[in-house]
Order: sequence, then C-alpha cells, then structure tokens
Amino acid sequence: MAEELVDVVIHVKVPKKYAEEFRKDVEARAWYLAHKKELFENLKKLKGIMKTDKSWKELKRELYEGLID
Repeated sequence: MAEELVDVVIHVKVPKKYAEEFRKDVEARAWYLAHKKELFENLKKLKGIMKTDKSWKELKRELYEGLID
C-alpha cells in the first residue's frame, strides 16, 4: 500500500541567485523520499544483471547522488 503524501510548506530566506537551485534540490529530495521504496525494489531486480566492478553500496550511492543533481 502506498504511503499517504502530504503537502509541506516551508518558508526560508536564501540569496536570490540560489533560490531556484535550492527549490530544485528540495523537490528532488522530496521526489526521492516519495519513490524510495520502488527505486530500491527496481535496484534489487537488477542486482547481478549488470557487469560492473563497483559494489552494490557504490551503485546505490550513485543512484541517490544522480537524483540530487
């Protein structure tokens, strides 16, 4: 069963030149939290299929970092 999503409104003051970047970072983090379970289920399905020298931990870290960028 999917978790209930709620709206959260936070007012912060940031320098104008960073406002859009800050908004995008917060939205990316919120998207990740809302989809975290399905993302890791998909990763588990792919485990062992992809040939790589990287560890499972490194691949998970790269996935998370890719969502933030």
